[in-house]
Amino acid sequence: MGFAVELHFDPQAEMRVRSLWDELARQGIRSPLPQIGSRPHISVAVFDRIDPTRVRPELEELASTLSPLPLTLDAVGAFPAKDGVVFLTPVVTPQLLELHQSVHARLDALGLRALEHYRPGRWVPHCTVAIDLPREQVIPALEICRCSRVFGSLMLAEIGLVEYRPVRPIYSFPLRELRLES
Repeated sequence: MGFAVELHFDPQAEMRVRSLWDELARQGIRSPLPQIGSRPHISVAVFDRIDPTRVRPELEELASTLSPLPLTLDAVGAFPAKDGVVFLTPVVTPQLLELHQSVHARLDALGLRALEHYRPGRWVPHCTVAIDLPREQVIPALEICRCSRVFGSLMLAEIGLVEYRPVRPIYSFPLRELRLES
């Protein structure tokens, strides 16, 4: 079991990614993401273990200072791993990098250091669309993604913590900038 801080999409974008998951399955690309309870997301920090009660106030407070973040999915790729992982990549914006850095600064201050691949300077922002693929299914999965209608603008609407494999949502908070009454 591990833990991940995830950014979740607006409902329309989430449906676009879920439709792609369905299309991959219809074409024989079997990924366990839907069955393990995963939700379309971009992971910003991953840990082998943490105490969720320590992280909650930091994520809740951070979410209250952020507005939903516009993002554009514009590419598809695969990680060079034994088990095939296919993903969508967003355009990396200063706002996305700032949000990522903020999460790590807050959690580092608690003595919680994320796995190296998710640290600032190493992170490859991505939305996973297929995992655990045999080698021969990676190229067909990339082609299905490339031809899909998943690309384009979306909003990052929530930040949350999950325990994974299987995925168990622990909590999430809408991104909503606090507006003080005048």
